[in-house]
Amino acid sequence: MAGFDMHIHSIASDGGWSAEEIIDAAIAKGLDGIAITDHDTVGGLKAAMSYGEKCNFPVIPGIELSTKHDGRDIHVLGYWIDADAIEADGRLRELREAREQRCYKIVARLDTLGMKLDADAIIAAAGSCDSIGRPHIAKAMVEAGYVDNIKEAFVKWIGQGMPAYVPRMKMTPFEAAKRIMDAKGAAVLAHPGVGVPDYLIGRLVKQGIVGIEAYHPEHKIADEKKYLQISRRFHIAVTGGSDFHSIGLRCIGYRVAALSQVELLARLRQQRLAIND
Repeated sequence: MAGFDMHIHSIASDGGWSAEEIIDAAIAKGLDGIAITDHDTVGGLKAAMSYGEKCNFPVIPGIELSTKHDGRDIHVLGYWIDADAIEADGRLRELREAREQRCYKIVARLDTLGMKLDADAIIAAAGSCDSIGRPHIAKAMVEAGYVDNIKEAFVKWIGQGMPAYVPRMKMTPFEAAKRIMDAKGAAVLAHPGVGVPDYLIGRLVKQGIVGIEAYHPEHKIADEKKYLQISRRFHIAVTGGSDFHSIGLRCIGYRVAALSQVELLARLRQQRLAIND
């Protein structure tokens, strides 16, 4: 299987696999390379880059930033980022800390609904993860017998609009794009077919977005064609990825970006860096 899976989450955020397990699976699939794009953290990049080098397998250091615009959840991916710059970014550190506080609030709401969980235990069970998310809480709900699976936890209890849902502190997509560029990364709009209004795409390109994720498990063929046309209109790269978290929730390589588009994205990044230098 040729191509790069440009959207993968590890145990550093809400994924279920280590960087080593992900890379082994990607090699077995015959991929050309991958990007590790954990939510709001670069905690898994050091291990991923080291193991990728050991295996002589291309790994692009990335991140996925969660943002909000006009009440809509919008995600922005960053590639070839400077992990040290991200770690030093006070605003991103604040967002990671807010994730932990949100865990306590969701657990408190579940308690009022008759589901008793230990937030400290959930955070401890996440281990090296420094980006606690609702999947960690959902896993604890399954283990406690309150739901049969993670999907049920979201659909009935902790998904948006459900009884135990708590909104999370987020930046705007424009701020996310700027922070990725400040960290010398290429900013890409993630899965635009999941709630991103078309008018916003052009505005984000003006802000510095240089790619759009046309190939994603939640996109239909019509969506893919639409975003391919948009990429041509704005002269930006087309990316794709599985949005892999763990077995049972999509698989590595389910959606990929062509090598030619990954190379184009790298060139556009260099052009953007030269403009901002």
